[in-house]
Amino acid sequence: MSAPLLIKLAPNGGSFECAPGQTVLDAALAAGYWLPHSCRTGTCNTCHLSLLEGGVQHAATRPDGTDVPAGQCRTCQAVPTTDLLLDAPKVPQAPGQRVVTTGAKVLEVTRPSHDVVMIRLQVPPTAGFAFKAGQYASVLLKDGAKRSYSMANNPDEAGVIEWHVRRMEGGRFSTHAYDKLKAGAMLRIEGPYGDFVLQPGDAPIVLLASGTGYAPIAALLKTHGAEMARRGAVLYWGGRQWSDLYAVDSVAAWEAQYPGIRLVPVLSEAGPEWTGRDGFVHAAVLADIPDLSRHEVYACGNPLMIDAARSSFTASAGLPAEHFFADAFVVNN
Repeated sequence: MSAPLLIKLAPNGGSFECAPGQTVLDAALAAGYWLPHSCRTGTCNTCHLSLLEGGVQHAATRPDGTDVPAGQCRTCQAVPTTDLLLDAPKVPQAPGQRVVTTGAKVLEVTRPSHDVVMIRLQVPPTAGFAFKAGQYASVLLKDGAKRSYSMANNPDEAGVIEWHVRRMEGGRFSTHAYDKLKAGAMLRIEGPYGDFVLQPGDAPIVLLASGTGYAPIAALLKTHGAEMARRGAVLYWGGRQWSDLYAVDSVAAWEAQYPGIRLVPVLSEAGPEWTGRDGFVHAAVLADIPDLSRHEVYACGNPLMIDAARSSFTASAGLPAEHFFADAFVVNN
């Protein structure tokens, strides 16, 4: 068996080993190093790091057919062929949170809409699973496939996590979860993953969600609601119809739950009876806040929405690219 390869991180000096055939990102997460990433399918470009030394093979071509730029490492798809030195200035020297695999018992299953199921899980406290608001975990299917869902609750010591799962026709886990999953069932999960967490500072905050992209934002609100209210925060939540905003009985009730934070529902196919905001959810943000130069944006949901928001906010509203934080959902069966 080949020996593991050594991956070093500049300029802060972290390092970890990568097993033969393992991707750079998987090896980093297993060692507790949180390299930037989001979709983990080679689509979003979030995980690209400059390759200072060494060589890699990329496991797959981008879905749009384009190749990785020269001198770049797409860490979610890159398998090292030599020892590596990567430029990762935001990654500290010391490893932090580690990914764990554990069993989880289903405590409660509720279905707040025609295609969304909320699942509450109990992770054994001895498993060492501890997450930050905004992170996600994967459910492991019997054949080794994974489906990932953000935690929607605030972290606590009880080991309880909550997922919001949208039923996708033909989805290998989502259809089972919506149609058949019951309390008492056992799942195998892996995590936590992700760096979609609230950044320290005083910048006003725009929260942007589509569909169940609300889940990690709900975790941020439950954990950091008072801090967000102090900084000034507004949530733009987009859906086709009102039922897609499955956690909102009314705007007033939602705003009472999160004092000082404003909710703007945006519906794209609501019909003539709808008197609120309509169209694309990111366009509503631009109409209300044409200057985003002092803001931070936290966006989660459909990758097309996130790409449109990122490009328009930075190009026409002055948002610094480093102040756009995103977690793009991957749609798969």
